[in-house]
Amino acid sequence: MGHYTKESSRIKEVIHVILFVEILRVIASVLLILSAAFYLRHLEKTKKQRKLESLELFAYITIQIAFVLYAISLLIGIFF
Repeated sequence: MGHYTKESSRIKEVIHVILFVEILRVIASVLLILSAAFYLRHLEKTKKQRKLESLELFAYITIQIAFVLYAISLLIGIFF
């Protein structure tokens, strides 16, 4: 009987660690999305003032594509 209690206790610990890792992953994702949104806004303002350099243009296009793909993945996750 004591053997099962050790196993269930270990399973609970593993579940807590997995939950903690998932929470950290969500927080990191939110921070990345927010920072990308602010940088995209900065690039849009810069684009109105002057022509973007090649690296800035690459970042501008890449962030837009990433947001579109993220939105598609959310819609797929919600409706399917």
